[in-house]
Amino acid sequence: MKNLIYTALFSSLLIFSSCTEEEIPATMAMDFTMEHVLDGQTLELNGKSFTLPSGEDFTPKKFKYYISNVVLTNSQTGEKYEETDSYHLISEEGNKRIDLGMIPSASYDQLTFSIGVDEVANRKTDQTGALDPNSDMAWNWNTGYKFLVLEGEFTNSKTSERQGLIMHIGTNDNYQTITQTLSGVRAGKSTSLTLSADLDELFKDPNTLQLSELESTTIMFGENAEKVAQNYSEGFITVK
Repeated sequence: MKNLIYTALFSSLLIFSSCTEEEIPATMAMDFTMEHVLDGQTLELNGKSFTLPSGEDFTPKKFKYYISNVVLTNSQTGEKYEETDSYHLISEEGNKRIDLGMIPSASYDQLTFSIGVDEVANRKTDQTGALDPNSDMAWNWNTGYKFLVLEGEFTNSKTSERQGLIMHIGTNDNYQTITQTLSGVRAGKSTSLTLSADLDELFKDPNTLQLSELESTTIMFGENAEKVAQNYSEGFITVK
């Protein structure tokens, strides 16, 4: 009788153990979807007008940028995943998804990535995939890639005339790295996250840009390009 009781108890413990100790898969799927907003609204190209933080009317026509060198970290355990060949061209008219595929399982709580193309890849423009120069994001071997492109038209607040904006930001000095906190990412569980890119931030914090006050609204190099890069280094892309 005692043997039967012991057997029953042992069996119950095995069942309880199997139910409470869930086996965590070695890998898990993860992807990110990008959302673009301006003036608190979903971005639309070629038609809709938006109001910039400066109060100026703006109609966007093109918006593209690079996200590179994606790294996921569990700050508690030190576990880390670094994507190889990590270059993603995001475009309002094209790709808005970053698929990391199957990655090592961990409860990641930090996401690090950069806006632009790192110095090594920026030295040459004979590459393929997201870095294919036919993507219209490369200048030349000496200048490298455009990290962020925004084009459109605005109404000059002084003259009331319509003017063009060409914002092509590049060069190694304007390569910016960002870290965001993650929540809800559990080891072994497939995860899809949404990242929001707020174009308002390109024109404010820490640098306020009023297009009607600029000497030139073709922003490619120099002080104003640096100001835009400083602006997209914080607050521009956030995890929803």
